[in-house]
Amino acid sequence: MESNSKGFAANLYVNGLPVVLNQQRLKARLRNVRITQRERLDVEVALASDEGTEFLTLADHESDKPLLFKFIPQGESYSVMVALRGGYDGAYLAIKPEARQLVVRKGFPGKGFSIVKHGAEKAWFSDLNAKPSYVYLRNEESAGVLYLANDKGRLHFKDVDPNTSSHDAYNNSPVTFVIKTVDKPNK
Repeated sequence: MESNSKGFAANLYVNGLPVVLNQQRLKARLRNVRITQRERLDVEVALASDEGTEFLTLADHESDKPLLFKFIPQGESYSVMVALRGGYDGAYLAIKPEARQLVVRKGFPGKGFSIVKHGAEKAWFSDLNAKPSYVYLRNEESAGVLYLANDKGRLHFKDVDPNTSSHDAYNNSPVTFVIKTVDKPNK
């Protein structure tokens, strides 16, 4: 196990798209000159509420700026903090209990998340070799890995399988992230 005093910063990607806060995605949509008045109003309404801005999603374009995540060792897992100018700077990743949805919250980091990599059930920075790697993220509180859910075109992450049909044929696979380190731990 790695020393608890060493954290690192990284970006996450899924299928080539950066993982972002929905607030980032919505603000980028407002900058699009081809947005209709109806779409603009929908985006403005979503930006006005925490419900529309606090969850993690995928960017609309590969070239969009990814959210910066700070992985801070906490016992046997990581607290994951976001670095983003504005109201969510310094907020931690958490699971919204009623929806099982991945969101950012100010305050106490909770039980945290572990990184799962081929060959390492609990991967640390040294297991990543400071290179881009395929990983899963596991919520330590529920022991559930993250899934990518699509609710009527709204992409978000959950720590339970989003299959609502209860038929095994529709079970989803956990989402595979690419983790790309941007700041290494201090030695």
